[in-house]
Amino acid sequence: MNTLAHLVLAGPDQDLRLGAFLGDFLPGPLPGPHAPGLARGLALHRYIDRLTDSDPGFRALKALAPAHLRRYMPIALDVIFDHCLARRFEALTGHILEAFSTEALGDLKALRHAMPAPAQQLLAALDTHAVLPAYAHWPAVERTLRGIARRRPRLLALGDLAPALEPHRDTIAAIFEDRFPALEAACAAWLADPSRFPGGDATLTP
Repeated sequence: MNTLAHLVLAGPDQDLRLGAFLGDFLPGPLPGPHAPGLARGLALHRYIDRLTDSDPGFRALKALAPAHLRRYMPIALDVIFDHCLARRFEALTGHILEAFSTEALGDLKALRHAMPAPAQQLLAALDTHAVLPAYAHWPAVERTLRGIARRRPRLLALGDLAPALEPHRDTIAAIFEDRFPALEAACAAWLADPSRFPGGDATLTP
Protein backbone atom coordinates (compact mmCIF):
# COMPACT_ATOMS: atom_id res chain seq x y z
CA MET A 1 0.00 0.00 0.00
CA ASN A 2 2.82 2.45 0.76
CA THR A 3 4.13 2.36 -2.79
CA LEU A 4 5.94 5.68 -2.72
CA ALA A 5 7.94 4.91 0.43
CA HIS A 6 8.98 1.49 -0.84
CA LEU A 7 10.15 2.96 -4.16
CA VAL A 8 12.19 5.64 -2.41
CA LEU A 9 13.83 3.17 -0.03
CA ALA A 10 14.67 0.80 -2.90
CA GLY A 11 16.91 3.44 -4.49
CA PRO A 12 17.54 3.82 -8.23
CA ASP A 13 18.21 0.15 -9.06
CA GLN A 14 15.53 -1.06 -11.48
CA ASP A 15 15.31 -4.60 -10.08
CA LEU A 16 15.00 -3.30 -6.52
CA ARG A 17 12.26 -0.94 -7.65
CA LEU A 18 10.43 -3.85 -9.23
CA GLY A 19 10.68 -5.81 -6.00
CA ALA A 20 9.55 -2.77 -4.04
CA PHE A 21 6.45 -2.54 -6.20
CA LEU A 22 5.65 -6.26 -6.32
CA GLY A 23 6.23 -7.02 -2.66
CA ASP A 24 2.52 -7.26 -1.89
CA PHE A 25 1.81 -9.33 -5.01
CA LEU A 26 4.46 -12.06 -4.78
CA PRO A 27 4.34 -13.93 -1.47
CA GLY A 28 6.23 -17.11 -0.76
CA PRO A 29 9.78 -18.13 0.17
CA LEU A 30 12.76 -16.36 -1.35
CA PRO A 31 14.56 -16.48 -3.65
CA GLY A 32 11.97 -18.94 -4.98
CA PRO A 33 11.49 -18.81 -8.76
CA HIS A 34 12.54 -15.17 -9.03
CA ALA A 35 15.62 -13.71 -10.68
CA PRO A 36 18.27 -12.66 -8.11
CA GLY A 37 17.68 -8.92 -8.48
CA LEU A 38 13.93 -9.21 -8.11
CA ALA A 39 14.29 -11.62 -5.18
CA ARG A 40 16.53 -9.13 -3.41
CA GLY A 41 14.01 -6.35 -4.05
CA LEU A 42 11.20 -8.49 -2.64
CA ALA A 43 13.31 -9.29 0.42
CA LEU A 44 13.99 -5.59 0.96
CA HIS A 45 10.27 -4.87 0.72
CA ARG A 46 9.58 -7.47 3.42
CA TYR A 47 12.42 -6.13 5.56
CA ILE A 48 10.92 -2.61 5.40
CA ASP A 49 7.52 -3.98 6.39
CA ARG A 50 9.07 -5.75 9.39
CA LEU A 51 10.85 -2.57 10.41
CA THR A 52 7.73 -0.42 10.35
CA ASP A 53 5.53 -3.09 11.94
CA SER A 54 7.92 -3.55 14.88
CA ASP A 55 8.95 0.06 15.50
CA PRO A 56 7.43 1.34 18.79
CA GLY A 57 6.93 4.84 17.40
CA PHE A 58 4.93 3.60 14.45
CA ARG A 59 3.03 1.03 16.51
CA ALA A 60 1.93 3.70 18.98
CA LEU A 61 0.07 5.49 16.20
CA LYS A 62 -2.55 2.73 16.14
CA ALA A 63 -3.98 4.16 19.35
CA LEU A 64 -5.04 7.29 17.46
CA ALA A 65 -7.90 5.39 15.82
CA PRO A 66 -11.23 4.72 17.52
CA ALA A 67 -11.10 1.33 19.22
CA HIS A 68 -13.46 -0.35 16.75
CA LEU A 69 -11.29 0.74 13.80
CA ARG A 70 -7.83 -0.06 15.15
CA ARG A 71 -7.63 -3.40 13.36
CA TYR A 72 -7.56 -1.46 10.07
CA MET A 73 -4.78 0.90 11.10
CA PRO A 74 -1.86 -0.98 9.47
CA ILE A 75 -3.47 -0.50 6.05
CA ALA A 76 -4.45 3.11 6.74
CA LEU A 77 -1.00 4.00 8.05
CA ASP A 78 0.66 2.61 4.93
CA VAL A 79 -1.34 5.07 2.85
CA ILE A 80 -0.88 7.95 5.29
CA PHE A 81 2.88 7.38 5.43
CA ASP A 82 2.98 7.91 1.67
CA HIS A 83 1.09 11.16 2.25
CA CYS A 84 3.59 12.23 4.92
CA LEU A 85 6.48 11.43 2.60
CA ALA A 86 4.91 13.13 -0.41
CA ARG A 87 4.11 16.40 1.30
CA ARG A 88 7.72 16.80 2.49
CA PHE A 89 9.32 14.86 -0.34
CA GLU A 90 12.13 17.22 -1.32
CA ALA A 91 13.16 17.87 2.29
CA LEU A 92 13.17 14.17 3.16
CA THR A 93 14.68 12.73 -0.03
CA GLY A 94 16.43 15.55 -1.89
CA HIS A 95 14.33 14.84 -5.00
CA ILE A 96 11.37 16.51 -6.68
CA LEU A 97 8.26 14.38 -6.23
CA GLU A 98 6.93 14.71 -9.78
CA ALA A 99 10.30 13.93 -11.35
CA PHE A 100 10.89 10.97 -9.06
CA SER A 101 7.43 9.59 -9.78
CA THR A 102 7.92 9.86 -13.54
CA GLU A 103 11.30 8.14 -13.39
CA ALA A 104 10.25 5.33 -11.04
CA LEU A 105 7.03 4.58 -12.91
CA GLY A 106 8.96 4.63 -16.16
CA ASP A 107 11.25 1.91 -14.82
CA LEU A 108 8.25 -0.12 -13.71
CA LYS A 109 6.42 0.28 -17.01
CA ALA A 110 9.49 -1.06 -18.81
CA LEU A 111 9.18 -4.21 -16.67
CA ARG A 112 5.41 -4.65 -16.62
CA HIS A 113 5.73 -7.84 -18.67
CA ALA A 114 7.22 -9.38 -15.50
CA MET A 115 4.23 -8.39 -13.35
CA PRO A 116 1.09 -10.32 -12.47
CA ALA A 117 -2.10 -8.81 -13.87
CA PRO A 118 -3.24 -7.10 -10.63
CA ALA A 119 0.11 -5.34 -10.37
CA GLN A 120 -0.14 -4.18 -13.98
CA GLN A 121 -3.57 -2.75 -13.21
CA LEU A 122 -2.27 -0.89 -10.17
CA LEU A 123 0.66 0.47 -12.18
CA ALA A 124 -1.69 1.72 -14.89
CA ALA A 125 -3.84 3.48 -12.29
CA LEU A 126 -0.83 5.08 -10.59
CA ASP A 127 0.38 6.35 -13.96
CA THR A 128 -2.94 7.45 -15.46
CA HIS A 129 -4.16 9.31 -12.40
CA ALA A 130 -0.77 10.65 -11.19
CA VAL A 131 -1.46 9.07 -7.82
CA LEU A 132 1.99 9.37 -6.27
CA PRO A 133 2.25 13.18 -6.64
CA ALA A 134 -1.37 13.46 -5.53
CA TYR A 135 -0.47 11.84 -2.23
CA ALA A 136 0.94 15.19 -1.14
CA HIS A 137 -2.68 16.20 -0.51
CA TRP A 138 -4.97 14.63 2.11
CA PRO A 139 -7.94 14.04 -0.25
CA ALA A 140 -5.83 11.44 -2.05
CA VAL A 141 -5.59 9.51 1.21
CA GLU A 142 -9.36 9.64 1.58
CA ARG A 143 -9.90 8.46 -2.00
CA THR A 144 -7.43 5.61 -1.63
CA LEU A 145 -8.93 4.30 1.61
CA ARG A 146 -12.46 4.53 0.21
CA GLY A 147 -11.30 2.71 -2.91
CA ILE A 148 -9.78 -0.14 -0.90
CA ALA A 149 -12.97 -0.37 1.15
CA ARG A 150 -15.11 -0.63 -2.01
CA ARG A 151 -12.95 -3.35 -3.54
CA ARG A 152 -12.71 -5.44 -0.37
CA PRO A 153 -16.02 -5.81 1.48
CA ARG A 154 -14.32 -7.16 4.61
CA LEU A 155 -12.47 -3.83 4.84
CA LEU A 156 -15.58 -1.68 4.43
CA ALA A 157 -14.95 0.15 7.70
CA LEU A 158 -11.62 1.35 6.35
CA GLY A 159 -13.47 4.16 4.61
CA ASP A 160 -14.31 5.62 8.03
CA LEU A 161 -10.67 5.93 9.10
CA ALA A 162 -9.63 8.94 7.04
CA PRO A 163 -12.14 11.31 8.71
CA ALA A 164 -11.27 9.86 12.12
CA LEU A 165 -7.54 10.37 11.58
CA GLU A 166 -7.57 13.77 9.89
CA PRO A 167 -7.32 15.63 13.23
CA HIS A 168 -4.15 13.62 13.97
CA ARG A 169 -2.39 14.32 10.67
CA ASP A 170 0.32 16.48 12.25
CA THR A 171 1.01 13.90 14.98
CA ILE A 172 1.40 11.11 12.43
CA ALA A 173 3.58 13.30 10.22
CA ALA A 174 5.85 14.23 13.11
CA ILE A 175 6.44 10.58 14.02
CA PHE A 176 7.01 9.62 10.39
CA GLU A 177 9.48 12.45 9.74
CA ASP A 178 11.35 11.61 12.95
CA ARG A 179 11.68 7.90 12.07
CA PHE A 180 12.22 8.13 8.31
CA PRO A 181 15.99 8.86 8.48
CA ALA A 182 16.50 5.77 10.66
CA LEU A 183 14.45 3.74 8.18
CA GLU A 184 16.63 5.00 5.31
CA ALA A 185 19.81 4.16 7.24
CA ALA A 186 18.57 0.66 8.06
CA CYS A 187 17.77 -0.02 4.39
CA ALA A 188 21.14 1.31 3.26
CA ALA A 189 22.91 -0.97 5.75
CA TRP A 190 20.84 -3.95 4.60
CA LEU A 191 21.69 -3.27 0.95
CA ALA A 192 25.38 -2.82 1.72
CA ASP A 193 25.71 -6.23 3.38
CA PRO A 194 24.76 -9.14 1.08
CA SER A 195 24.95 -11.56 4.01
CA ARG A 196 21.74 -10.02 5.32
CA PHE A 197 19.78 -11.18 2.27
CA PRO A 198 17.05 -12.36 2.44
CA GLY A 199 16.62 -11.85 6.20
CA GLY A 200 18.05 -9.18 8.45
CA ASP A 201 17.53 -7.82 11.91
CA ALA A 202 14.35 -5.78 11.68
CA THR A 203 15.06 -3.13 14.28
CA LEU A 204 15.29 0.61 13.82
CA THR A 205 18.05 2.29 15.80
CA PRO A 206 17.10 5.55 17.58
